[in-house]
Amino acid sequence: MKNKHLRLNILFTACAIGFIQHASATELSYEHQYEDVSKDNVDEIELSHKFDSGFKLAGTLKFKPHEQANGDSGKAFHDDRWHESKISASYSIQLNDHWQLTPGVSWSRKQNAYKYKPSLKLKTAITDDTHASIRYRKEITDASGKETKKVDRIDLGVSHKIEDVTLGYTYTYYHGNQNLFDKKRNDYQHEIEAAYKLTKTFSPYIAVKNESVSSKTDQRQTEFDIGFTLKI
Repeated sequence: MKNKHLRLNILFTACAIGFIQHASATELSYEHQYEDVSKDNVDEIELSHKFDSGFKLAGTLKFKPHEQANGDSGKAFHDDRWHESKISASYSIQLNDHWQLTPGVSWSRKQNAYKYKPSLKLKTAITDDTHASIRYRKEITDASGKETKKVDRIDLGVSHKIEDVTLGYTYTYYHGNQNLFDKKRNDYQHEIEAAYKLTKTFSPYIAVKNESVSSKTDQRQTEFDIGFTLKI
């Protein structure tokens, strides 16, 4: 039995070394999110690893400050507590010089809910500096004591690079089996983003989103994101 375990450990180590030797990039990213109506603050840390084969693995942790005694949202960077964990995997297939297809899946857990999100993304290079993409994602949420929530999500994105600056815009459309916005089963989101390649390994960025506040009203809010990506 010991020899069997030893052989398995050696095989696992050899496979791990082989993966590392063929690794393309490892990235560490951090993002702080703030919503101007709900006053929610969220901190997100992600570690991802992409291989030359096109396979990518990522792990994400989200933290949120504990709410104040009067019920208001917690203050940024104060008494942060675990909010959500996520693992994801994707595989990029280069169809030709201009088109790329990427199937993916993620699984996440919050305190009282689990989320499963399979997706398929198609990306094209319009020019060397301009890219466009479309992604379909099915978002399935199982929450304790509630009906399973199923949402179909479509993202339409475009990005353009100007020297060391990359600008992007994404429009997102949602349709679910439950009310999502203004007592309707449809919702939408706008996002603009700007990233600056400060060095070969470090890129700070900012993003602004327009999103719904509640499934019961037509109120919208702005989410401000600021973060960075570090290549290791």
